[in-house]
Amino acid sequence: MTIRSTSSHLSINRKAATRPAQPPAMTLDGVRAGINYLPVDLTIIKGTTVTAFGNSSDALSRLLDTIAGFYPLLGGRILIGSEDVSTLRAGKRGIALVSTRDPLFDHLDVRENIGFSRRAAGIDRSEIRAETGRMIALLGLDGLDGRKPEALTSEQKLRVSLARALMTAPAVLLLDDPLSRLDAHSAQKISSLLATLSRALDLTIFHAVSRREDALRPGGPVAVFQNAVLLQCADAARLYEHPASPEVAIAFGEANALTGQVLEISDDVARVHLACGGVAEAVATENLKEGDECLVCVRPDRVAPFFGTQSLGMDDDLPPLQGTLAHSLHLGDHIRMRVRFADGTEIELRRPPLQARQIPKTGAPVQVAWPAAHATAFPLRTDLY
Repeated sequence: MTIRSTSSHLSINRKAATRPAQPPAMTLDGVRAGINYLPVDLTIIKGTTVTAFGNSSDALSRLLDTIAGFYPLLGGRILIGSEDVSTLRAGKRGIALVSTRDPLFDHLDVRENIGFSRRAAGIDRSEIRAETGRMIALLGLDGLDGRKPEALTSEQKLRVSLARALMTAPAVLLLDDPLSRLDAHSAQKISSLLATLSRALDLTIFHAVSRREDALRPGGPVAVFQNAVLLQCADAARLYEHPASPEVAIAFGEANALTGQVLEISDDVARVHLACGGVAEAVATENLKEGDECLVCVRPDRVAPFFGTQSLGMDDDLPPLQGTLAHSLHLGDHIRMRVRFADGTEIELRRPPLQARQIPKTGAPVQVAWPAAHATAFPLRTDLY
């Protein structure tokens, strides 16, 4: 069962050529970071933040280490601006990396940690003192400059690490999931700080994260990876509404995935007979044909439940999706429900808390539906299961 929508449906794989307003700060041209890694192609425009979100923190760490020069490049090129830095050693590429694997020096205080790289480079002490003072103010570390790392919170330690990295005035700042060890409030504060730094310093950031909320906070493009494979890079709205693959829909959009067979395709909308029973509609991706087995992906917040005995089906050829309420949980800002169909398949729904009084007890019959424009039908690949 599908809720009809008056919105027009466009093929999600049609690409519009656009010319970037700013020059690229970093270009990954067929970069291979490991023997079994596929090439990565990615361009980051100067002054922007691109977040890398993936299911393998090890693969993203390896990619960032390779970009920074700590691992050998096994293929492709790394360009900073128009300069190929692929053969330059770490520290000479105009790239700074902040990682939880690179802790502060325990025997040095905050000011000494921040200025360490400049002292190692033989910079004049007075210049180091001035630059360090500027970084302390910029990173909100006033009054902490004499403390050792053991006396700092996790958030303060990260601020010191950021200051230390920025002392080198990098063209690109790489962040290897530094928010993962912070609580939600501290992570939000650091995300706001990074946005401020990006604007104030015209800073380009490539930020690897393992949590979806951390990927969304910067508000810029998100590069979705599966292991070491770049699946799609786009803003959050496009990733949600027009995922390039089922993996993107499921990993980033947390979509429900239902198998079925395409009955017909009209105006880029596929009518699908679902294996769990009922007929639904979804935007058809390229290469999907009538008669194909497919995977319909729809996000939990796009599925509407209907409780009651009256059938939503318009005729016998369009049976609704009928199931039972398996579970419901009020989480404050939304209600999470699970609906089980006759074949045992379950999907998740998320509804506004205002609908709490409308939700019956577990085991009650329920019908579900969604607008065709809010679901996507992909050709079924055997390697997904």
